[in-house]
Amino acid sequence: MRVTMSWPAGQIFPTFSQQEPMLDAFDVSRAGRDELAALSSLQGIVNKRVVRLLLLDPSSDEGAETWPKTLGLTYRLCDLVFLFKKYLPEADGVVLYREEFSRHYVNLACTAASTKNAVPMTPALVNRLREAGVRAPILENLTDLSMTDPKEIYAYAYETYWSKNTHRLLISQNPRDAYHLRDLAAAAGCAVVFLENRDPEARAIYDRFLADMEPGKAIVMGWYTEERSGITAATARGLSTVPADLYLNYTVYARKTPVCLPAAPQAAPALENKVYCALFVSDGDNIQYCQRFLRKHWDALEKERGRLPLTWTISPALAEAAPDLLNYYYATATPADCFASGPSGLGYAMPVNTLDEEMPAGNYVENNEAFAAYVKLSARYFEKAGLSVATVWDDLTPEQRTIYAKNAPALKGLTVQRFTEDRESVSSWEGPFPIKQFTPCYCTKADHLERVLTREVTAWRKEAPRFIACQLSVWGEVTVEELAAIGEKMQTLSGGRFAFVRGDDFFDLMRRDKNR
Repeated sequence: MRVTMSWPAGQIFPTFSQQEPMLDAFDVSRAGRDELAALSSLQGIVNKRVVRLLLLDPSSDEGAETWPKTLGLTYRLCDLVFLFKKYLPEADGVVLYREEFSRHYVNLACTAASTKNAVPMTPALVNRLREAGVRAPILENLTDLSMTDPKEIYAYAYETYWSKNTHRLLISQNPRDAYHLRDLAAAAGCAVVFLENRDPEARAIYDRFLADMEPGKAIVMGWYTEERSGITAATARGLSTVPADLYLNYTVYARKTPVCLPAAPQAAPALENKVYCALFVSDGDNIQYCQRFLRKHWDALEKERGRLPLTWTISPALAEAAPDLLNYYYATATPADCFASGPSGLGYAMPVNTLDEEMPAGNYVENNEAFAAYVKLSARYFEKAGLSVATVWDDLTPEQRTIYAKNAPALKGLTVQRFTEDRESVSSWEGPFPIKQFTPCYCTKADHLERVLTREVTAWRKEAPRFIACQLSVWGEVTVEELAAIGEKMQTLSGGRFAFVRGDDFFDLMRRDKNR
């Protein structure tokens, strides 16, 4: 059976064009971690030919059957042994590993297996399947390895397999998680790593992988032991990371489906001498969030969305990695719902870290040409996803602001932030291109938002329009009811001259005000 996975040059994410009308499905709560590591890898081998295998997770925020039902997928639940018996012949064999010395051996086995069209298995699983009459040749045996330090294990992966893995896509995945993203690794031939980037030696090993990847043509998917140390490690090489460590069924949802862009919004409201406020909802860079929590949250707010303008951050990666998910949000949005790219474009990059905690604050872009390649790539995917506004975490140097304005000119505007500040200090204009600082930058409580807006509205001199961009943490406790109440208070405080607006309208109004 020929491979129908499509991954031409210039396309960052593999896509899958052919799908059987009836899928075979498995409930992941019914298997152990070694079985899930093997089955999810087999899922990638199977689906890169024709999509036939679906995993269901009852613990998913949105519900195990929510997306399959939304997308009209039909499936039958199957027994684990049945699935191995049916599909293991499509693999060329097995890579044997054990985890007695370290859990990281599952990542090493997945890395090796992805170069051989093979399935990673423990000896115990191989024996259980043989007892059930399911056999496959052992292509490589890793059980003789006795390394215990993850640094040694991933250095071995680099030296032994990395030259045979794709350098277009790297998976960073916690070995404690046996089944998320492993279908993608198997289908695309990816290395799977998980290094502690706060440890200089481990960071140096991770950097060896990153150094072989080309900015503007490659990306990381997954997550890290800690956010800022991992994100900045990739950023330093001109690469970004699509947070996806709990993303399930990549090879099912990366269907070759056109993005149905939302209807063009009505023209921005007439510019008046008012305080204009755009409310952005955080964390849309994270495609597992787009698959899981956002779906639950979005549907729960069905009757409340539309009461006031909200700008939802979302990942432009979905335009290829899961266009049906993106289309769902676009199709069910109200006219008051706007979408903006999550930080800081196609995948999470952190040019300037402003939070001096796990990593020192400062600029992490080591090469402006590599950063420009990332911005150019992001601009292509903004267009694919129909996004005209983007957010950056955290900040940009003057040179990086110029790079963004030059290489993503179709954007209406860009936001930046400083975690240690609630007052605006780093907004700027790059010619006609507005860059606006969030104040507040990651608000979790309604009283915090109200304090900031009260301060800003009270300080407004009413001589010209005032523009305030606020970022709400989606994990916080601010409700639409509370936002509406705050809006009413600001209306009173401003003498009837306060308005919440969509993010795209916000930047249109800023530009109109500047050009008067």
